[in-house]
Amino acid sequence: MDKLPSIMTSLRSNLVFLFTIPVFWLCFAILYQPTRLVHLLNIHGDMYNFNTTIIMCILLGVMLISRGLLMVSHRTIKMNWFKFAIWEICEVFIMSMFTALYITLMYHGKFAYFHMVGQCFFNLFIILIYPYIILNLAFAYVAKIEENTIYDDSLMRFLDNTKKLKLMIAASAVLYVEADENYVHVRYLEGERLKDYALRASMKSLEELMQKHGLVRCQRSYYINPQHIKVLRRDKEGLISAELDVANQKPIPVSPKYYDSLSKWL
Repeated sequence: MDKLPSIMTSLRSNLVFLFTIPVFWLCFAILYQPTRLVHLLNIHGDMYNFNTTIIMCILLGVMLISRGLLMVSHRTIKMNWFKFAIWEICEVFIMSMFTALYITLMYHGKFAYFHMVGQCFFNLFIILIYPYIILNLAFAYVAKIEENTIYDDSLMRFLDNTKKLKLMIAASAVLYVEADENYVHVRYLEGERLKDYALRASMKSLEELMQKHGLVRCQRSYYINPQHIKVLRRDKEGLISAELDVANQKPIPVSPKYYDSLSKWL
């Protein structure tokens, strides 16, 4: 079964689902007023619009809890398309349970609760299936476009701790990468300008990327681009540093442990 694209469990997509599903219900129910639905909700006469609005609030509450749980638990349950479809069907069923409870109370127990659950599930399902399908197809299409984006191997793609792409830049423009507690600072050139990007990630998670693009470890907290090293210097105290070919850039410390491997690139 195909893995669910990460966009389906992102905050962006779930906010769209959260507001689109209840609003679609309200608009459809009020504008089209299906006979079956009017017969069900027009309790005590002339209460159709009121009851439709209350049900929209029920849908919104269920969606809020359901989508929050989805974003928190999707990694634990290893969500795929089949599980996601089951999740959404259960979502509609829970909406039906609370809607049936509201209608049963409004009818003062005139209809059996479980009979009303079936009625509500049928009505909600045939209405909400359209926005569910449209939204799922739309986000699946966006995920496919992102997946099929032309991959330029000369570009370094820096991902944060959540595996989201935060910075994409030519390897030749990167001067060095420095670890700083929970962040990694990427120093690079944009034209003639020196820029610094703070990425929430660990140095370990970026090691493979940096080695692939020719950056070399020169100290425990630094990876450096040998293409930009102007000279390696050793001071009177024996401390080694790399001077870069960029004006106003501080020397980068080099550990004796990495000196030999770094000097081979020069």
